[in-house]
Amino acid sequence: MNQVHGENIHEAAARHGIDPAKIIDFSVSINPLGLSPKAKKKLGREGLAAVLHYPDSQCRELRRALAEYHSIPTESILPGAGSIEFIYSLPRLLEFKKVLLVTPALSEYENALEAQSPDCRIDFFETREEDGFELSVEGLLLSLTQGYDALYLCNPNNPTGILTEKKDLLRVLARTERENTWFILDEAFVEFVPGETLLREAAFSTRLITLRSLSHFFALSGLRAGYMVSNAEVTRKFQEKKEPWRVNALAQIAASESLRDMAYIDRTLSYVQEERENLTLGLRGIPGFIPYPGSANYLLVQIHPSLDLTAADLQERLIPRGILICDCASFHHLGPFFFRVAVRSHKENQALLKALRQILKETVNRGKT
Repeated sequence: MNQVHGENIHEAAARHGIDPAKIIDFSVSINPLGLSPKAKKKLGREGLAAVLHYPDSQCRELRRALAEYHSIPTESILPGAGSIEFIYSLPRLLEFKKVLLVTPALSEYENALEAQSPDCRIDFFETREEDGFELSVEGLLLSLTQGYDALYLCNPNNPTGILTEKKDLLRVLARTERENTWFILDEAFVEFVPGETLLREAAFSTRLITLRSLSHFFALSGLRAGYMVSNAEVTRKFQEKKEPWRVNALAQIAASESLRDMAYIDRTLSYVQEERENLTLGLRGIPGFIPYPGSANYLLVQIHPSLDLTAADLQERLIPRGILICDCASFHHLGPFFFRVAVRSHKENQALLKALRQILKETVNRGKT
């Protein structure tokens, strides 16, 4: 099994003898504004009463909120305990035998396929560093003629943050429908790029299953809430096989209120875009650190090999300074010189840049001795 995404802040803190509360966690990409004010208020008012009862196993209010938010039929929506629930249930219920996986990608896709479909063959369609990790749509379309049961693709890509435009994804969708290939589209971070989602297409497509997370944009990672969108027949099939009460009462309340907090949503989009640009410029100003042009709330950064510093080395040197980054060595074909950082508050982003400058200075001085 491969390492799961992100780093474990508790393990890192224990290894260095540091209080986890004193570490700024750049390894997980959560909205720097935190929880929606409306969700916070509703949880405070109704949360304690809600835990005394079993949650609605059909998630009626949450499905209604999602349908209104996305303007899609409620029958096409199936909430779950984070999108990770569907990543692990898809191979089991659809019985994949041959899968094409666009990389770099979360290790959970492979983990789930290996655990739920041990005989499944996994082929990799690699985006290349020399192309800036942009997807070769023509190459992917050609590969899809090789008889795959499913295509896995994350957009924007995690960890690169590179976005494949909707018009290109529609071409991929048309090819998967023609080849009778399931198109598993992970849109965990597409909320940061309005207008690029394929949710409406998923509601009526015969082959598209879109996975969405409420952990990142809506800061609900601790409550475990997500959903899948596909045509009504597919969602009904999954609902029949799904364990009851997977989405707890607090998660349903917080998610429903967050989706209706338009002021929070607008502020998040504006704040993350501004801070992502500031962080990108700051990283570009540090010799040897090369950020990629991400579209979500995180950035992939490459360390120039001339610094003689790997991402794992950098991670270990940052933790005593109270900062945790994501070493991307576990992502397929990235290698030892890539790390990912979340876009956090302005103050926290500046603390990261300051720490990187200090480490660069120490590294250069050490090389002179």
